[in-house]
Amino acid sequence: MSEERVILADCCEDWIIDWGGFYAVGQAFACPEDATEWTKTAKGAYRRADGREFQLRSRRGPEAEFPYLASADGHEPNVERCCAKLLLAYGERLGDGPFRCPVDGSVWQKRTQRLHGLRVPVFAREGQSEPLTIQPGRSRPFLVALSEYSPPRE
Repeated sequence: MSEERVILADCCEDWIIDWGGFYAVGQAFACPEDATEWTKTAKGAYRRADGREFQLRSRRGPEAEFPYLASADGHEPNVERCCAKLLLAYGERLGDGPFRCPVDGSVWQKRTQRLHGLRVPVFAREGQSEPLTIQPGRSRPFLVALSEYSPPRE
């Protein structure tokens, strides 16, 4: 892939959003799901073991806030956390057609297609270099580019 992106595992982001505020500045910890090592570097700031820095931020709506971790160096993920969470939670059940993320306003087009003999949901968005689908993982599903999808091994 030619565009630079920061990959942040959902499990790490979920852990830090829920529990990061309880760690003292300078304290090291690991994500209990994938064992990625982290250090809290300041209030709302975290460094991953590979040296990447992230900051806790939130998007504000009329009546709610949506927390997420943003890359401190500006190289953001190719899918915003709000969209990823919604597509992973509801994407397979959505009907084919448009879907608008209520948090950041991104408009996604969902279709279903056959891939490796399986019917998979496919999500495309203007400006996205390649459509995405849901990849089953060992501990939880995640989004991947359609060309990177591999069928479950069960």
